[in-house]
Amino acid sequence: MQPTSIKDWFTVRNERDALTLLLLGFALFLPISISVAQPFGYVAIVLWCFLLRKGAARPFQSPFLWPVVLFVVLILFAALMGPRPEFSIPRSRRLLLLSLIFMMGLIFEHKPDDPRRSLLAPLLMFVVGATLLGMWDLVRVPIQVAQGVALYDTGNMRDPQLYLVCACIILAIWIYRPVRVPAPLLSLIVLINVLGMILHFKRGVWISFMLTAFVVAGLTRRYRIVGAILLAIVALFLFPQTRERLHLLHEESQEGTGGRRVLWTLVAPEMIKDHPLGAGFRGLEHEDFLRYSPVYLQPGLNHLHNNVLQLAVDAGWLGSAVWVFWMVLTLVLMARLARKFQKDDPERAAVSLACLAAFIGLMLNGMVEYNFGNSIIFMVITFLIGLTNALHRSEHGIPPDEPAS
Repeated sequence: MQPTSIKDWFTVRNERDALTLLLLGFALFLPISISVAQPFGYVAIVLWCFLLRKGAARPFQSPFLWPVVLFVVLILFAALMGPRPEFSIPRSRRLLLLSLIFMMGLIFEHKPDDPRRSLLAPLLMFVVGATLLGMWDLVRVPIQVAQGVALYDTGNMRDPQLYLVCACIILAIWIYRPVRVPAPLLSLIVLINVLGMILHFKRGVWISFMLTAFVVAGLTRRYRIVGAILLAIVALFLFPQTRERLHLLHEESQEGTGGRRVLWTLVAPEMIKDHPLGAGFRGLEHEDFLRYSPVYLQPGLNHLHNNVLQLAVDAGWLGSAVWVFWMVLTLVLMARLARKFQKDDPERAAVSLACLAAFIGLMLNGMVEYNFGNSIIFMVITFLIGLTNALHRSEHGIPPDEPAS
């Protein structure tokens, strides 16, 4: 049955419909609030376990299964053997959300009989959520600045990466046009998300998005994107605050500022040497970082601003190696799917390109931020891999599981 009204969109006939709505709610609220998105995810896990028990869901036809299982085993082992299992084990609960990868692969499909389960549906929900967040930021930041809050203190590490993902989705939709979106509305959505990305003044996100856009331009041969990015760079430099933030990049290489050079060259090697099997997820606190650093460190700092190095500390060098293999496998699969569908399948071409571009952007930013350790970004990465799993199943003609009776 095709949903034809608001009531139809919320009609629940079986467990599959309920799980679909939970995953769409998860995608919608993921950019808006972790307090709302996480309950959607955890309730979906409970329902999925019920379907597994009834034999109505089979997750094992996935290239991601064994890398995920091995990574979880290694990081839980590190948590048990680490210095603070009482902290790192409870913090590992978010690993349960990795099951979303397999749930999304079983729910979302190409040309379904119910558009709620189309591959585009969760991406469009995410765009709505990120745009609402951007509208809030465009109101919040000026008010806070007017109240005396420093402009650079109004931002955070998380939200600009959400805008990056949304911008990548919009870019893919603009290139392949799998759905009809009026040009003025699309332009407004782009403007809101780009302004939101700028207002947080996170240089790593700016650079990651620009590099990602160049990759997309080369992959799709849409070279006008390069011109648009160059114009955006020029426009950014018109703002003195932007020039100041970029000028301050050199501070990261100074030992006296306790920046990334100190973390990567002095702190990380000693931590990895002392914890070869891992200290557990967030098993080391700020006082440990102070003990490993002979120079000044930022107050409250408890991570290494790099995914690979931090996971080598949290999960051991083997856990970090498994994570790298998993991410490279994901990147290769995304790139192959994006190339395969780009000529004759607008829907799957747009979804695969959106996932690839957003994933590249997050991985690039993960070289200078420990974004895999942030709950929201962790869930976004899981969300993108889950859609890739769904694309992989559709490519190989693996049918969705039947709904439980």
